[in-house]
Amino acid sequence: RHVCGACGKRFNRPSSLRIHANTHTGATPYRCPHPGCGRAFSVNSNMRRHLRNHA
Repeated sequence: RHVCGACGKRFNRPSSLRIHANTHTGATPYRCPHPGCGRAFSVNSNMRRHLRNHA
């Protein structure tokens, strides 16, 4: 298992740990592609859920 050095949370995949690390760094690499929106998210699934608001 892969353990977060900041909070001790455990993950089955290293990719899940990398995504989780955004919560500690404040990184928001997932940007809403809707023109003029400008919102950004630390988790891709949150961005996709937000994107439905534009539909």
